[in-house]
Amino acid sequence: MNDELSRIWNLYGTGGLGAAVRAAPVTPDGRLYLALLAFAEERYAEAAELAAGAARAEPEALLPRAAATYLARVAREGKRDVYVSAEGFGAFIRGGGNVPLYQATSTALAQHHPQTSFALLDIGVGDGLALLPSLTSRVGGVTLVEPSVPLLARTTEALAQKRIGFDAYAGSLQEFAAEPRSRSRHWDVAQATFSLQSLVPADRPAMLRWLRARCDVLLIAEFDPPRMDEPLRPETAAHVFNRYREGLAEYVGAEFETVAQGFLMPVMFGYADRSVARTNFEQPLAQWERLLREAGFEKVERQLLYPYWWAPAWLLVASPASPAGAQRVLE
Repeated sequence: MNDELSRIWNLYGTGGLGAAVRAAPVTPDGRLYLALLAFAEERYAEAAELAAGAARAEPEALLPRAAATYLARVAREGKRDVYVSAEGFGAFIRGGGNVPLYQATSTALAQHHPQTSFALLDIGVGDGLALLPSLTSRVGGVTLVEPSVPLLARTTEALAQKRIGFDAYAGSLQEFAAEPRSRSRHWDVAQATFSLQSLVPADRPAMLRWLRARCDVLLIAEFDPPRMDEPLRPETAAHVFNRYREGLAEYVGAEFETVAQGFLMPVMFGYADRSVARTNFEQPLAQWERLLREAGFEKVERQLLYPYWWAPAWLLVASPASPAGAQRVLE
């Protein structure tokens, strides 16, 4: 597949989309790649037609069919936001591989929480999917940082029902750090589960230094994806297509259209969308480890959480000092 995608990429680079289309790709993936290139140029009707051709060539395959349905809607109705619907994202996050992923994440968080009473900061807590199952009677209080008011409200309601003390801030980590009341705060544990990827890269060093000065241990759950700086390149597109085939297959059944059209396809084509500002900046795990060490976390450990369809999920356990000052891999 890479050979055909590379040939299309070269033709696209020298003669534009028209030259690449005229080369008549012979595989469904070639047509799907052309649809991605057309989408990037906001040529939505052409993108929809190309994806429809891929679906006709491989009628039983999930990815071309889902892409054709999504692009036909884009051509007809215009683009939607990344999370097209709360229903789509909700079905996605509570189904498929996310179920064992979040179970493993909650278990790992609990394992790294202190055995005595402790204060906890959770950054980007969402509706508490990872946090709430990890909490025990040892938690002395939780500080929540979450920009989505509705999601934050769900978490605070659940904490109130559990009779766990909390204070909540509706905003970003950068905004929370700038608050006067945050300057002298300290937590035994700070954690962020799949949320720091929303920090723009330029802000990451300063925010990690801020956390280094205010917690004893920092727990970061993140994926280990390839670099996505050039999403249209053939090797990147081939990787995305392969990964999304697996992701779609996890939702075959009643929720398939809801998840595919309400979340996965908008995200997949969103990688190539030049017309909107990015809201997600995933990076390889090694870059997180480097940033943590540069911020003053001398001890950085990694623990595999789950072999997720998009990329393996890991827990990074970072603390300010280590006798060896080196990284090791947890079993």
